[in-house]
Amino acid sequence: MNQTTEGHHDGLNLTEPPSDADHKPPGNPELESALSFQPSSSASKVKYSVLVVDDNISSQKLLGLSLSMQPQIGEIDYAEHGKMALLKAQNKIFDIVFLDAKMPGMDGYEVCTQLRQLPDYEHTPIIMVTGLTSPMDEAKGIIAGSTSYVTKPVQQLAFKELITRELAILDYKRSLAKAK
Repeated sequence: MNQTTEGHHDGLNLTEPPSDADHKPPGNPELESALSFQPSSSASKVKYSVLVVDDNISSQKLLGLSLSMQPQIGEIDYAEHGKMALLKAQNKIFDIVFLDAKMPGMDGYEVCTQLRQLPDYEHTPIIMVTGLTSPMDEAKGIIAGSTSYVTKPVQQLAFKELITRELAILDYKRSLAKAK
């Protein structure tokens, strides 16, 4: 994988043009239901909160701009390092976390591991967004508990597909919770 591609560990190949097979759910019943789920008009108005963790302010702003183009994204908060991210996560529950892997002090892998230990973040999508491109770096992200792994520079079309999928899953889970 090179720096102009994106990828993540859930089986979707974002380095090549999508084929018809790429659009089919991978056999996970919950994912299949979420991807076929059509939110009601009230569910589509739900705004999700996002935490972007990156020590590079330019990277924060670029990611924030991409996220702000998604109508389902409401509040976007930022943290410049791991300790700040953990403090913010303990004071507010975010629906999605975007996390740089390489930061001074506590790296993103450690932040991800610690977030997963918080009960409110056991199932929260945590997406590693980083310039680290080796398979070993991606494996470290998986072990730490990340949901997806995206390399910088972020390719906008692939990023939009990723965020659309994650938001569909969140909509589906919210609809199930309301139905109970």
